[in-house]
Amino acid sequence: MFKLNLKIALRNLWKNKAYTAINIFGLSLGLAGFMMILTYVNRETGYDKWNKKLYRTYRVGREEIQNGAESKGPKIKRLFAKMLNEQFHEVENVSVGHLESRRYLYGTEDVSKPAERSVTVTVDSNFLKVYPLTPVKGSITAFNAFPNAIAISLSCAKKYFGNEDPIGKTLVRKGGFNFKDENLVVKAVWDDQKQPSVFKFDVITKLDEKIYGDQLLSTSFSVLFTLNKDSDPKQLFEKINNQYLIESARLASKNSSASFNPSVEKAKEILKKEEGITSYKVIIEPVPDINLTSYYSSDNPKQKSIYILATLAGFLIFISCVNYTNMALVLAQSRAKEVGVKKVLGCFRADLTKQFLLETAVQCIGAFLIALMLVELFMPSVNLMINDNLKFFDGYNTLRVLQQSLLLLAGVIIIAGLYPALILSGYAPVKVLKGNLSTSRKIGAFRKVLIVSQFAIAASLAISFLVVYAQLQYMKNKDLGIEPKLLVNLGIADFKHRNLNPNEFESIKQRLLTIKGVEDVSRSVDMPINDSGFEDDIEFKGIKQKVDAKYTDPNYLSVVKGKIVAGRDFSVQKMSTDTLNSVIINQTLFNKLGLSSRLDQQLGIYVNDELKQFNVIGVVKDIQVYGFESKINPTIYMASDFKFHWRQNILIRINGHNITETIGDIKKTWRQIEPGDEPNINFIDEVAAKMNLSYEISGRLIFLFGSLTLLVSLFGLLSIAAYSAKIRLKEIAVRRVLGASTGSLLKLLNKDLVKLVLAANIIADVLAYIYMDNWFRIFVYRIEMPFMLFLSVNVVSVLLAIAIVSMQSIRAVKADPVKMLKYE
Repeated sequence: MFKLNLKIALRNLWKNKAYTAINIFGLSLGLAGFMMILTYVNRETGYDKWNKKLYRTYRVGREEIQNGAESKGPKIKRLFAKMLNEQFHEVENVSVGHLESRRYLYGTEDVSKPAERSVTVTVDSNFLKVYPLTPVKGSITAFNAFPNAIAISLSCAKKYFGNEDPIGKTLVRKGGFNFKDENLVVKAVWDDQKQPSVFKFDVITKLDEKIYGDQLLSTSFSVLFTLNKDSDPKQLFEKINNQYLIESARLASKNSSASFNPSVEKAKEILKKEEGITSYKVIIEPVPDINLTSYYSSDNPKQKSIYILATLAGFLIFISCVNYTNMALVLAQSRAKEVGVKKVLGCFRADLTKQFLLETAVQCIGAFLIALMLVELFMPSVNLMINDNLKFFDGYNTLRVLQQSLLLLAGVIIIAGLYPALILSGYAPVKVLKGNLSTSRKIGAFRKVLIVSQFAIAASLAISFLVVYAQLQYMKNKDLGIEPKLLVNLGIADFKHRNLNPNEFESIKQRLLTIKGVEDVSRSVDMPINDSGFEDDIEFKGIKQKVDAKYTDPNYLSVVKGKIVAGRDFSVQKMSTDTLNSVIINQTLFNKLGLSSRLDQQLGIYVNDELKQFNVIGVVKDIQVYGFESKINPTIYMASDFKFHWRQNILIRINGHNITETIGDIKKTWRQIEPGDEPNINFIDEVAAKMNLSYEISGRLIFLFGSLTLLVSLFGLLSIAAYSAKIRLKEIAVRRVLGASTGSLLKLLNKDLVKLVLAANIIADVLAYIYMDNWFRIFVYRIEMPFMLFLSVNVVSVLLAIAIVSMQSIRAVKADPVKMLKYE
C-alpha cells in the first residue's frame, strides 16, 4: 500500500510540477533560514550548560548609588567572599579572582615563533571547584600543586604547540616595559569547544592575594560561589544581601569588634555617612544565564538578537507552511473527483489522509535536503553579513542539530500537510461526483486568512527593517560632539611615558608631529569614544555629586575638534593657571548646575579627598561618549594632575592624504620610542561605529530573513494567481465574447487579491508600530516614528501584488476564447 501511495504521490507531483517546484523551493527557503537561525540560537544558549553543577553556581556583583551617581558592575569587595565562607553553611565553595578579559602576550621557548595574545583570568585555588572545567589532558591536582602552573584551553594549546602534547611545556608571559617575563608551565588542558564559557578565557593563572596587603578586604574581585543541592536560593540571597550591608558598615566604620553588630537600617546610615552610599544592592545571578540575561546587560545585543531571530524563524516556518497549505487548498478542487472515486471503491478517510500526508512528506523531505545544501552554501555569506563564525555541522553539536532538524521536518509535515489532507479526504463522494463542492467556500475563506497572515508578516518585517535603517542612519550622521574621522588613538604601554607632564612629553610629541600627514597631537586618560575613565566627586552650592572626569592635555579639545559653546578652551599661554585651577564642563553639567552664562563661578572638586576650588573657564558641547541608549553624563575636563591620572592614550589628528603611509610612519616611530611591543592603534571613527554594530547586525538580520519571508510570500501569491486565472478561463472567455475589455477583466481578477493585501497592510502597520515603538524605548536619542515609511511599504506591496497577479491574469485574458469554449 505504501508503495502504491508513493507512486500516486510522485505522479501527482509530476502532474503539477510547476506548483510542486514553487512549494519545494518555498519550503526549502523557510527551512534553510530556520536552520541558520537554529545554529546561532544553539550556540548562544549553550554557554555554561555542560555541567549540572553550574546550575548551582552564581556570579556576584553590586549596584549602588554613591554621592548621587549610580554605579554597578560584576565585581564586589573581597569582604563578601570572606563573609560567605564564615557565615553561610549553605555555600559549598567560594572563588575570587579577576574574570575580565585581559589579553596577555605569550610566547613559547621556541623564539622563532612570534608571541601571540590570549585572554587570561587570574583566580584562586577554589576556582575549578566552583567552575568545574574537566581537563582532557593533565589534571586539576597538578595545576593546584605548582605555584607557576597554568591551565589552557585546547584551542590555545593548538595555537602555541600545534599537535604536540602541551603538558609540561612552558609559556612565557611577556612583561613588556613594566614587568619581567614570567615562565608558566602548562599542567592542565580543557576542551573549550565542548565546554563553552561565557567568560571566554584561554589561560587560567593563579591569584596571589598577598600583594593586596591591608587593602585585600576592600579590593573588588570577581566572585563565584556554589550552593549546596538542598539550599533555597530565593530566601538565602535576601539574607546574604542584608548581612553584607552589615559587614560593609563594619568595614566602613573601621570597627571589627565582635560586639559591634548594627541592624540593617543602622548599617545603611553608616554607609551613607562614611562613604556617601544611599543605596546598595548585591546582585547574584546564575552563571548559565549570564550570556543572554545578565543583570548588567539589560540591553544585551545577544539577547535582542535571540528574540529577533526566534521571531524571524517562527515567521519563516509559518509563512512556508502557509504557502504550502494555500497551494494545497487551491489544488484541492482539481482532486475532488479523485477522492470521490476512491471512496466509492472502498477507500477509507484515514487511508486518504495518509496518502496526502505522504505527498506532503515527499515535498518536505526534498525541501529539507535542498535546505541543507543552501545552509552550507550561504552560511559563509551570512557570517560575513553579521560578523560571526557560525557552523551548522561543527563536529560537537552535530547529533543535537540533526535531532532538532528532524523534529522540525516532522513538525512542518504535520503543520503544512494535515489540514489540506483532512479537507481533501473529507469530501463527500455524492456531492463531488455531481460537481457540487459545498466545501469550496470554507476552503476559500480559510485560504484568504492565510494569504492575509503571510502578507501581514512580510510587510511588517519590511517596515521594521526600514525603521531600523532610518534610526541607524540617524546614529551614523548625528553630531557626536567631536570629529572622529581622521582621529587616531595610540596606546602608551610604558608606565614612565604615561605620567609625563606636557613639558616632559613635548619631545615625544615633536617626533610624532614631524611625521608627514600628522597635524596635531594630544593625550588623555581614555579614548574620547566608548571608553570609561575616571569619576570624581564635585560640590556646588553645598550639593555633592559624581561626574565623569576627563584628564587631558591642554590642546585635547582642539585635537578632537570639540566645540566650545561658552567661555574658552585651555590655553598654552595660560598654562600656569589652566593646569592648576581651571576646568571645562559639558553642557549637561552646565544645565544641571544652573551656572550663569558669564562663567564667573567656581566648582568644588575633590582631589585626593580634599575639596579644591576650580574656575569654570568654558563649556563644551556634549560629546556622545557611549551609545545612543545611554544618557550623556555630566563631565568635567581638566588639564592637571599628571602624576596620578596617567595619560595612557595619545590622540593624533591626521590629514586624509595617504593614510596608510602616515599610519605606517607612526608605527615605525613608536617602535623606536617603545621598542619590543607592537603599537596599539585605533581609528576613533571605527570605535564609534562599533557602538552601533549590534543594531546594524539586527538590521541586517531583519533585512535578510525579512527578504526571504517576502520572497516566499510572493511565490505563494504568484502560484495562487496563476491557478485562480486558470480555473476561470471559461468565465473570462464568455465575458470576452460578450464584449468585456481587457482592463475590466484584469480588474475583476485582481480586485479580490488586492483587497486581501490591503487588509494585510493594515494589520502589518499595527504590528510594526507596536514592535518598533517597543524597540525605540531602549534609545535615549532617537528619531520620531517615520510614518511615511509605513505608507511607502503599503503602496509598494499593493503595486507588487497588482503586478504579480496581473502577469498571470493577462495570460488568461489574452487566451483565445474559441479554444476555451469549443467543447461547451
